[in-house]
Amino acid sequence: MQLRAAPLVGICLLALSNYLTHANEPPMNSASLDQLLETIRVEQDMPGFRAAVLMPDERLVRGVVGQGDIENDVPLNHSIGMPGGSTGKTFVAALAMLLVEDGVFTLDDLAAQWVGDREWFAGLPNKDDMRIRHLLSHSSGMSDYPRTRKFLALQIWRALRYGGISFEREELIEMVTGIKPYFPVGEGFSYSDSGYIVLGMIIEAATGRDYYDLLRERILEPHGFHEIQPQNQSVLSNITPGYMRGARNLRADGTMKTNPASEWTGGGLVTNPTMLVQFYRTLADGRIVSPESFERMRDAGWQNPESPGWHYGYGLFVTHKPAFIEHGGLWSGYRTHVRHYEKEQITISVQTNRDSVDLESATDRVKQLIEREFMAL
Repeated sequence: MQLRAAPLVGICLLALSNYLTHANEPPMNSASLDQLLETIRVEQDMPGFRAAVLMPDERLVRGVVGQGDIENDVPLNHSIGMPGGSTGKTFVAALAMLLVEDGVFTLDDLAAQWVGDREWFAGLPNKDDMRIRHLLSHSSGMSDYPRTRKFLALQIWRALRYGGISFEREELIEMVTGIKPYFPVGEGFSYSDSGYIVLGMIIEAATGRDYYDLLRERILEPHGFHEIQPQNQSVLSNITPGYMRGARNLRADGTMKTNPASEWTGGGLVTNPTMLVQFYRTLADGRIVSPESFERMRDAGWQNPESPGWHYGYGLFVTHKPAFIEHGGLWSGYRTHVRHYEKEQITISVQTNRDSVDLESATDRVKQLIEREFMAL
């Protein structure tokens, strides 16, 4: 047994050495990846387009093409920020799981236990049965404020009256009060930004802390996600302009038509593909939350028997075959997507400074290229 163990130890040490070597290498810039990104950029009429791929051995492969700022002829780069839209929900869910591990609250806690005294709570659908796990998995039966007539009407009115659109978080919850639940708690799936804002309220009520301060302290700083910043003010630093059907979203004073601080725990983070692939890999490896907590994030949620190929866990869209976790994000003028393939251990994120584009198929095409050209290296 000892004679057979020695080669095994040598193999393990060699694998560890290769891992550490690649982990410390600078990012690889790929001409073939740039070529693919340029093809997709032209096909979908994007100003700029970029991608980051984290390989199984931790090599980072990146590509970037096109313009970050059309009017000033500034090329897009890897590090400048873009609002990541709903990709921020995965950060909310990860922080919630850390608080569960800490014993601050449990997944089975009723929402009423923490925010039942708020004025808006009495009007929420399924308020008496809604638990934290239902909010995490979009299975509370709650509507989504962007789909309400009130939200659409107020957007138009505020744009005309004030020249810009801004909402307080309580307003975005109140827009779904009085609307009948889509289904009994836990018996369906309906994506709800309002539900994640309620979840943010619970996090702050249970901890007595600001959400962004907790996120920075528990996740961003310990894991070196230094290029991710909160959308907690109307003017964001170090971001590239976004384009909505060709129209620039950044004004001369740095504000946007829609105040990015309004999104909060519905997303609420400025990020880039490099940061997102590192976050997803670190999360899936059980280095942010425990491996058991990550498995719960991935495996929980309501499974539609008519759509057995996917479900929504806690802050994650989960596809079963092939097995991957992912999330997309939309903010006015930007689109973001991040995906982690569990078996292959390939993590991909793509991002553009234009909305209304298809990044899911773009992610598929990047995966095909990576398997063809890099997996054997």
